[in-house]
Amino acid sequence: MTTFLDSPITLEQLSDKSLQNLAKVSDYPLDYNIFLFKGIDQSRSEDLDELTQFRKSVLDSIPKDYGDLIFDAVGANQLELTTIARLQNRLLKLLILERHRRDIEILNRMISEDPKLANKKISYIQLKEPLKYEIKSPIYKSFENNRDLYKESFRKFALLQNVEYDFEHLIDDNGDYQTDDDLLEAFCTDDILDFNDKMKENKDKDYDTIEDVVANSKIGKVLVPLAAQAFFTRDDDEKDEKDEKDD
Repeated sequence: MTTFLDSPITLEQLSDKSLQNLAKVSDYPLDYNIFLFKGIDQSRSEDLDELTQFRKSVLDSIPKDYGDLIFDAVGANQLELTTIARLQNRLLKLLILERHRRDIEILNRMISEDPKLANKKISYIQLKEPLKYEIKSPIYKSFENNRDLYKESFRKFALLQNVEYDFEHLIDDNGDYQTDDDLLEAFCTDDILDFNDKMKENKDKDYDTIEDVVANSKIGKVLVPLAAQAFFTRDDDEKDEKDEKDD
């Protein structure tokens, strides 16, 4: 079944509302989520065997009736992506396209300020392969310079995105995501759109406080399947019950 996930991706197909909201997203949450999503995608590629065994172990550890609800397609040589993982990769590409658009705008502003380059302008051309675009923004580079600190988080999110219900795997009329506009509507929350305002409120406070604002801003928009949420919540509840009995 062909869905919007299989269609060519472009900013031109977005609604005016989506374009306006995307333009309101400040550079920090934009670059942070690009960095986060790319890291998870890379971890997924590097840890294929672990992801395959993890999905099998989940299916083996739960009652058969419950397990039948879990999407379990495992290919001979590669693990089929969950729809949640595909949705996040789609969102990643949209965010990279927006970053590219902003980079062109910045370059054109710099050119306009140089008398030697009067009447020169870089034309915007849609990226055909967004994932290959090299992002050079200082904010993004600062994240890249500290990539090792995020490596375990990338791995954990890749594992979480590897378990979903069968109904989550389907893109149909009853799902939350029918179009790229739906993806961006879910992404552009108040936490994302109001990030700069929150930072301005704390501009006169010390560095640790600003770091706290960033840490508690909820700007990381990783998609987590309902199945993974239910499964790991159940494990946590069982662990808590065991700890109470031990006490």
